[in-house]
Amino acid sequence: MHIKSFSAFIFIFIISCTTPPDIIDEPVINYKLYQGKWFEIARLPNPVEEGLTCITMNYEYQDEGIMTVTSRGVNKSDPGDVKTLSGRAWIPDGNEPDKIKIQFIWPVTIDYVLIHIDEVKGYAILGSPYKHQLWILGRSPVVDDEDFDALLKIAEKNGYKLENIIRVDHTCN
Repeated sequence: MHIKSFSAFIFIFIISCTTPPDIIDEPVINYKLYQGKWFEIARLPNPVEEGLTCITMNYEYQDEGIMTVTSRGVNKSDPGDVKTLSGRAWIPDGNEPDKIKIQFIWPVTIDYVLIHIDEVKGYAILGSPYKHQLWILGRSPVVDDEDFDALLKIAEKNGYKLENIIRVDHTCN
């Protein structure tokens, strides 16, 4: 097993065992709004996406509340090297449709919170309940500065520390 893959597995395993603090949730009425293609606009650093750019995620609704998840990113130092990661996502409690479980490696599941979704502007914020992972997503690879600042404020309001936020380059899309 490669060291980077092993490190990513250990990282995912450790974060899945922690107890999350509270999140200031915005109610999400229809989680199916989250399906489809998303461009990763910005993120907090994580070992799985280190060295990747032009990252997209596709969520496709399947039967019985399961969505397939496919993440795709291009290696910055070798644009011909495209990395993909596939898994599945589901809402464990229909009364809390903003709480998502994602599984990329069996048997490990990871808890995420859909912190914000703006179906009109096409933005979403997905984070870990323990607040050290965060993704700002858009239906388009470009977000204007005013909207980006507003999305950062929503993340900060929910307790995320954004000093190390990474804007994702999409010039290869």
